[in-house]
Amino acid sequence: MVLKLREQLIKQVAIHLPYLSPESCQCLTAIQRERILRWLASHDCLSNNIVQYITRNLLSVPLYSLEFYKCHQLTNDMLIEFAKASNFSRLKSLIIHQCQQVEDSGIRAITKGQLSLEYVALRKLSNLTNAGLDGIHSAFLKEIDFQWNDKIQDQGILTVVSNNLNLRFVRLMNCHSLTGQCVVHIAQHLAEKLELLDIEGLTYLDADVFLNLVDHCPNIRNLNLFGILNIDTDGLFTLFVRSTRMLQLNLSYTTCFLQEPVADYICCMPLSLVDLCLSGTQVYSTQIMIRALTRLTHLEHLRVNGLATINDDALDKILSVMGCRLKTLEMNGYITVGSLTDRSIEHIVNYCPLLEELSLNLLSFTSTLDSLLQLFGTPKRALQLRSVSLSSFRNINEQVLWSLVENCLNLKELELSGIPFVHDALISSLKHCKKLSHLNIKGCKQVTDSSICDLLGVCKFISLVLSGCFHLTDRSILAMAHTQPFLEEIYISGCIRISPAAVRYLQDNTIRRLYIDHKIPNAIPDALMARNLDTGLFEQVK
Repeated sequence: MVLKLREQLIKQVAIHLPYLSPESCQCLTAIQRERILRWLASHDCLSNNIVQYITRNLLSVPLYSLEFYKCHQLTNDMLIEFAKASNFSRLKSLIIHQCQQVEDSGIRAITKGQLSLEYVALRKLSNLTNAGLDGIHSAFLKEIDFQWNDKIQDQGILTVVSNNLNLRFVRLMNCHSLTGQCVVHIAQHLAEKLELLDIEGLTYLDADVFLNLVDHCPNIRNLNLFGILNIDTDGLFTLFVRSTRMLQLNLSYTTCFLQEPVADYICCMPLSLVDLCLSGTQVYSTQIMIRALTRLTHLEHLRVNGLATINDDALDKILSVMGCRLKTLEMNGYITVGSLTDRSIEHIVNYCPLLEELSLNLLSFTSTLDSLLQLFGTPKRALQLRSVSLSSFRNINEQVLWSLVENCLNLKELELSGIPFVHDALISSLKHCKKLSHLNIKGCKQVTDSSICDLLGVCKFISLVLSGCFHLTDRSILAMAHTQPFLEEIYISGCIRISPAAVRYLQDNTIRRLYIDHKIPNAIPDALMARNLDTGLFEQVK
């Protein structure tokens, strides 16, 4: 109740900000002022009329964090006014995500003179170009995140890295105007400081890119090459051989290992790897895949989704060597491949005693997963599990599910979507998993308000996927509104008994902006469910 009261006070101050005097706001701490501003932005209350009160009442003391997430009201003029505040020059963290009206002038204004910045995230800004990056200049800046900015080009990245030579983490995922030259700029300017590079979605990486990485960046530990189809294989081989400190590598959906002469290169991946993702990366032969994985003596996290070269026998050979170290195993999407059966589940249970995360979505329609009874039924192993995903198992043994919900008490994430046996009694048993924050039961048609409300009184959810649970009504949504202030996303498409009015009420009661996926056919726009005082049941108001 203390937490709820505090957040309610933040909300009330935000709503009544124009009516408060500067003196009455003096007692607010910097963190409280940051939360008030974030609430205004997350609930579409950031109008031109309130800017002067934000400047007067919130920016009268230094703030250290600023976040605008999907705030379509945010404009360049607002950012310019905020930047003019006399105490607004000590930011450590700046996040501006998918704010469609923000352009270069606003970004330049809000970043110019911020010499203490440590983290800058400018994501999905459709109007951001190279010109908007000139003002980012901080000796303390450690991380930039420029995901999904299609107008940023190599020259803009050169400007940022040359002005911020202490950068360690660079995220440029799906910036489609960038080329391999931006990687050369990053490598030459950041050199041994660079630890993480995410360049997912680049079109082509030639040998020169890899040579610069290995020559200048000996301390790179995390490299994401997801979806880069055109990779110079000799350059990649050089990276493998000379990178001795690489801990995380993502080679998902690359096609360079399909040819026989080059396929052996994958067997030269850095021996230092702890985390490897090869999802959708097809390799020439099963034997090469076995050789490539079993030589990685430090690997703890493995993601191999939808690989045609992995079958029951191959998995046996792989896990018999490395399974004793694995904490994460992700093997999704084998229904179409058809190469894995319940035998593979036995191998996982027998060889992987340290698992914390297990994902087997779309593994096989015929699997019963009986072997998981041993995993979930062993107290020590069950309590280690933090994340379990078992979607679309039509023939799963129901006892496996009961063992899961009754014994895996430290679960934070759980996915049981598309499993016909999921019902209220099973979901209600999850109330013993008090750390649960992400739940996906999409298409579980037997679930009703009763079990969902049981969970809401115990768990603090961040994400709920309830699409297709058509028995749910506004009772669940209203319960969420009063118990889940930290909810960030909810998927309820197809829940025809949930009214848009109730969803809006839920949106008003969350702290951050709530992402809502609520598509229902023939819905009454303002229909609302309320309790009938005579019967005690929730019914639609007519």
